[in-house]
Amino acid sequence: MCDFGAVSGPMVAMMVTSLVATAASAALSIQGQTQQRKAAVAYQNLQVQANQEQMRENRELATKAYLDQAVQANQSLSETRISIAEQNFDTQRKSAEARAATITAAAEGGVNGVSLYGLLDDFHRQEAMFKSRNDANLLFKERQTAASITNAANTASGRIMQVKPYIPGPIAPVDYFGPALGVVNSGAKTVMTGIASAEAGSKKP
Repeated sequence: MCDFGAVSGPMVAMMVTSLVATAASAALSIQGQTQQRKAAVAYQNLQVQANQEQMRENRELATKAYLDQAVQANQSLSETRISIAEQNFDTQRKSAEARAATITAAAEGGVNGVSLYGLLDDFHRQEAMFKSRNDANLLFKERQTAASITNAANTASGRIMQVKPYIPGPIAPVDYFGPALGVVNSGAKTVMTGIASAEAGSKKP
């Protein structure tokens, strides 16, 4: 049977010192893990903030570029509409003036009937052909503008999607159990070593 009284004072001091050292090492390990975890969390928070700022700036730039292109395209379309409207009005005015002059000249020259109506129809036909060409050009411009704005929107959307959200990775929790178990194991080993030494010393003659 073990005689705990046989454990000498120096042996007890050594055992206590060993336990204190093991406990201090465990505390340092936990402290180090805690600091590392805090640093990892702080780093990921900075990454999230930087990523959010980058996404915001990228979205603003992409949106501005889209709006600028859309405004320019619509402005060009508006100018084309005004130009065509002015051309149609000018053509209509000139055609009306030509018809009036033709009627006056025909009356003075004694021209009437089929010949006069043929001349007037020719003016109407030329006016209609000119307006038809302008309408076709305007329709083409409208479709071209719509396609340009759609392409600009798609480009902006793709640019916005280029910057992906930053997803923080898992951070290992602080391991309290490992260091604590080390203290327990070390303490038990130290005690058993001390007891074994004491028993060995008591058996000497």
